[in-house]
Amino acid sequence: MKIKIICLLICTLFLASIFIGTTNAKNLVSIDMNITDSNVDMRGNRDLIKIIDEDVICDLDNDFVVYENRTILNIYDIKTGETENVYVGGDIVFPKISENRVVYYDYKYMGFKMYNINTSEKTDLIVTNWPGGDSDDFQFSGNYIIYENTDSGLYNTEIFLYNITTGENIQLTDSPGEDFPENPCIYKNIVAWQLTEGNIADIVMYNIDSKKYTRVTNTSQFESETFPSIYGNNIVYSYLYYDKVNGTILYGLKMYNITTGDETTILKAEEPTGSTPEIFDNIIAYSEVGVSLRLYDLRTNYDISIYEGDMLAYPWNLNEHYVLFTIVKDGVYLYKYNNPPNPPEINGPDSGKPGIEYEYTFNSTDLNEDPVMYFIDWGDNTSEWTEYSDSGKEIMLKHNWTKKGDYTIKAKAKDVYGAESNWSEFKVTIPRTKTTTYLLFHWLFQRFPLLERLLSLFRII
Repeated sequence: MKIKIICLLICTLFLASIFIGTTNAKNLVSIDMNITDSNVDMRGNRDLIKIIDEDVICDLDNDFVVYENRTILNIYDIKTGETENVYVGGDIVFPKISENRVVYYDYKYMGFKMYNINTSEKTDLIVTNWPGGDSDDFQFSGNYIIYENTDSGLYNTEIFLYNITTGENIQLTDSPGEDFPENPCIYKNIVAWQLTEGNIADIVMYNIDSKKYTRVTNTSQFESETFPSIYGNNIVYSYLYYDKVNGTILYGLKMYNITTGDETTILKAEEPTGSTPEIFDNIIAYSEVGVSLRLYDLRTNYDISIYEGDMLAYPWNLNEHYVLFTIVKDGVYLYKYNNPPNPPEINGPDSGKPGIEYEYTFNSTDLNEDPVMYFIDWGDNTSEWTEYSDSGKEIMLKHNWTKKGDYTIKAKAKDVYGAESNWSEFKVTIPRTKTTTYLLFHWLFQRFPLLERLLSLFRII
């Protein structure tokens, strides 16, 4: 009985001293991300897809490319590679697509018409008496058409907003004298255009919901901003500045944040660059005049050329997978850029014992749905590459650590075109597993001197 009491006393004192204020630990913990910039190869090894041998003006949305041949509306399905030729009559130009609807201008009707890809329904919209111009004179998004209209005279151009659902047509601008707006663009409830005043140009924004106008830029007599494009919370536009002191001209790209009102210079150079940008998500397509068509990634600052030559025709378009562009006297091409995989999710036990194997799972998704492989650094000077597996498919690996310590598992994913994700991290602790009896009692006696006296007393008894 005395021995049991002594053992219970020792255990109670020991446990109370080292586990004060502790809680139950969990074996599985969420991923610890340590993100750094990656070199995103948007080119990959993908070939250009040629849609047509003619240098026609096209538009792109989701899985469809649209273009025209006078009375025929051509609809190219990217997934199947097949083209549907729809007879719509009239004399049509510049078809624009938004989801499953195509809007185009008919010179015989002298106004806009619409074709529904899903239902094959044709709808007459609004008569505008537009005398003709460029493909960027109007844009179509959702339920709205934003367009230029000229009644008479070179400097009588104004911007109009037409609601397809309600039929309401609003004149957004009333420019005095020789000032005139041009190059309108639209994304959801935000409209923007270029306001040319003499030799300079600024960007103006209009909020459809609040009916509020915002002068995005206020240029001096030595600079100009042109060709706006909107996506999400950002407006991008070309930039030109004449440095009077040095007698040089700077060209480039700028971006305006709609929420904060901040303006950012993305790139600039003394040679013509940043011309006629188009933005989708984090990718901007722009040209170096007479030199190349380029892609710029806002997340990684990675900048590449996807076409080099002086036969590029404006406009070009892009979505989450493709860039669409036309080469004069050659044809229309689709370029599929390669997004990197997402950083892998890592799951498994966050602690263990030396020499015992533990299971860890890794899972990454690729925006292009390409197969991915994983590189795992186990934090103990060992590492390995896996085989390729399907995007989004979880893989399991086993590992053991031979020594106690704190370890960090690092993992990244790579797709079949060589684009690599950012790193993910997961921390693991392999604690001490043995403590000698001598050290235990030595520690107890130092901390609790009365305990040694009690044991001596029991030995005497």
